[in-house]
Amino acid sequence: MRELLASAGGVALFLIPGLALAGLFPGLRETPWLRRLGYAFLLGVATLAGSLYALSALLEVPLRRPAIFGTAAALTAIGIAGWVRALGRKERRARRSLRTLPAPALVLALAGIGVTAGVFADSLVYPLRDWDGRMHWSAQARYIRHEGSVLPLAVVRGQWFINHPRYPVLMPVAQVAVLEATGAAEDELFFRSLYAAFFPALLLVVYDGARRWAGWLPAGLAVAAASGIPFLTFFPDGGAASSYSDLPLGCFFGAGLALLLRGKVRPSDGIAAGLLLGAAVLTKNEGTILAGFALLAAVLIPGLRWWKTRKLPRRLLLKGARVCAAASVMIAALSFFLYWRFQIPNRQDENYEEFVTAEHLFPDALTRIPEFGSQILVQTFLTWDRWIGFWWVALLVLVAGRAILKGRRAALSWPILLGFAAPLAIAWGAYTVHWNPAELVRVTWERFLVQGSLPFFLLLALALREALATGWPGYSKGTKHPPSGKGQSVSATT
Repeated sequence: MRELLASAGGVALFLIPGLALAGLFPGLRETPWLRRLGYAFLLGVATLAGSLYALSALLEVPLRRPAIFGTAAALTAIGIAGWVRALGRKERRARRSLRTLPAPALVLALAGIGVTAGVFADSLVYPLRDWDGRMHWSAQARYIRHEGSVLPLAVVRGQWFINHPRYPVLMPVAQVAVLEATGAAEDELFFRSLYAAFFPALLLVVYDGARRWAGWLPAGLAVAAASGIPFLTFFPDGGAASSYSDLPLGCFFGAGLALLLRGKVRPSDGIAAGLLLGAAVLTKNEGTILAGFALLAAVLIPGLRWWKTRKLPRRLLLKGARVCAAASVMIAALSFFLYWRFQIPNRQDENYEEFVTAEHLFPDALTRIPEFGSQILVQTFLTWDRWIGFWWVALLVLVAGRAILKGRRAALSWPILLGFAAPLAIAWGAYTVHWNPAELVRVTWERFLVQGSLPFFLLLALALREALATGWPGYSKGTKHPPSGKGQSVSATT
């Protein structure tokens, strides 16, 4: 019972401030409460762990219970003030009933609920079994917890053997917050539920975006598909049951991109997106590149329209303001990360910056494809126990729904496609300059797929809707689907 309560408390530590902070952003306030939980959890991890990270590095605040609970309380109070202020405003309120949701959608939701329960049960019953969790993230958390600082001596002093000492440590800080708040002993892994909670957050954000842009049936099918992938759920080398940081990174990046692409343009929502993209920067090294791709994707279509017409309508200006707000928060997070990283000498790490040159990239980007291309195909299409043929089915759906990349529908589909392609492009660049690309593909390719999973499931939902509308003409009757991302879909119900 103690394990259950402590694990639930570890999730609540971030969920409560996140729910409160959602009151600061009109777009999140209007999101139906169940779907809002996904954004709230991610926002809570981003702000609480990010604040503790900054307080420790900039002000040398010890990462102990007073700082953890005090910061959580302060964030919660700020968020509640936003809700109170919004009470006097006339805002569109999302309906809070499940009764208007079609019965088949509830059936599809059961897949996500069942798998989520299994992931949490795994986090409570089994010990930590993944390589990176033990070798790096949990090791960093131990150093940080021991000294109560994100700059522990074992990391700052160059004579100590530390793997990846300059990796960002947002998730180890979140682990420390859970362990300190729950009073866990050294061998108690209450933080595992924290990582498990990213899986339902992924499903909720996928459902929210797909429900808005594609309708309830494609949204439900996308959630069911995500729930049925073993590697994304129970595999100990990158799934939700592990303590790898790829799923958290994919959630921060994908949710930030989804907020930037929402149809109703509010510059204030750009701040929420920027907080999530800033968390991506502080989660893994590639998070900075992914955050940049998200900002690029958000201005892709508006920028092309401005280039074509040389006009700046009000809606385009608002989109620009939203992206600028997100970029300012993300750049602040990046500046802080560079400040923290500058104090740590590098050792026992792959320094890809030394190899990312024109000499290495060209013509190596093409000539080295035979060394790792076949391994990518095997990892993607032939690992049945890990993906159960998902990518074959997804490929067929994308081909059937390829019309989403044309006309007005392209305004939403192309930015989402760019979001999915971003981690794959990072992977391709790493394989091009690495001294053993085939081995690197074997241990990392599927994790890059996880990083791009949220945008991909949104794209899959859009393609599913197009395929259903083409092959089943009666499907689209009575529905409203904004291909360009304007407005909402059928209804705003949960």
